[in-house]
Amino acid sequence: MWARRPSWPAASELMQAHGVGAAARSNNFDALRLLAALLVIWSHQFAVMGLPVPQLLHNEPGALGVVIFFAISGYLVTLSWLADPHLGRFAARRALRIWPGLTAAVLLCALVLGPLVTSLPVKAYFAHSLTWDYLRNLWLDTQFALPGVFDGNVLASSVNGPLWTIPLEVGCYAFLAAAGALGLMRWRWVAPLVFLALLLGMQWRYSPAPGAAMPAWSFGLQYGMVFALGATLACWRHLWIGRRPIAMAAMLLVIGALYFKGPAIIAGQAPLLALAVVAVVAVVAGSASTPILKHAGHFGDFSYGLYIYAFPVQQLVAWHFADRLGYGAALACTVAGTGLLAVLSWHLLEKKALTFKPARPASGVSKIPSAQVTG
Repeated sequence: MWARRPSWPAASELMQAHGVGAAARSNNFDALRLLAALLVIWSHQFAVMGLPVPQLLHNEPGALGVVIFFAISGYLVTLSWLADPHLGRFAARRALRIWPGLTAAVLLCALVLGPLVTSLPVKAYFAHSLTWDYLRNLWLDTQFALPGVFDGNVLASSVNGPLWTIPLEVGCYAFLAAAGALGLMRWRWVAPLVFLALLLGMQWRYSPAPGAAMPAWSFGLQYGMVFALGATLACWRHLWIGRRPIAMAAMLLVIGALYFKGPAIIAGQAPLLALAVVAVVAVVAGSASTPILKHAGHFGDFSYGLYIYAFPVQQLVAWHFADRLGYGAALACTVAGTGLLAVLSWHLLEKKALTFKPARPASGVSKIPSAQVTG
């Protein structure tokens, strides 16, 4: 019983996993990723203007947005691996999704935005070591500052803070690929153990030093956790994929029983519980196909662009207008500017890069029974 392989995705899911045809846009994931990106932008707009950031479910809205991204990614990327468990093709697909947009965001900040807004002479800017250190973001060594750029802003010297999550995301991909290559994804019961190991790894890597105020599960661990939850839901989708209303009702019971009325030890972890609930609801709701919502990606997948370009735009708006704009006007400028960049990035760069994603050999498709995924 326990040694049975997971039921493989259906033909439509396999098409979604690799972005083939209309089936790639037949679920609600695009809508939820857009919501996640807007939550991050909304939250960061308070921070860059020095305003108190509101709380949703005991967390900042930006944290909830990143949780949605990671949970959906864990689910879809795991289904992609199950559909085509080939290490080389898996790595190529992930690289073609991450690096084209990341490269554009890093180069635009270092070579275009920086020289335009730096307080240094342009020659001194390009001679400064920080300018070239910033390019280390391209190989996932996160750098935040450019010389003389946004030094007077509330969040001084942070050009594109959200890029720190990209290495974490890629680390989750690598762990998943390693587990798959070792054959650990073949049995349903192994999946939770594998992803528990991921959580422990995140705990070790990203927990704060002793005495630090930050909770031990923050940042790296919380996002690794929700990626693991998404991946586990992918491995166990046979238990809930045809029972979404029941699954959603169960999550409401979890909220009521644990989040509001749970014992003190659970209530003390309300922020963490909230993230887990958001992660599961995002995957269950995203896997459905709802009228209107399922067409959110009709003109393109702009969520990644909104995420990686928004913070520099927010900092630029804060730098240029100083205190002359209120929150609403600044947010409108941010959304308009970021939206334009995201659309251009998708149509001129990201979409074209994805045409190079390696296809599964035809013989591999015929071996998998006909039956849901996007990667």
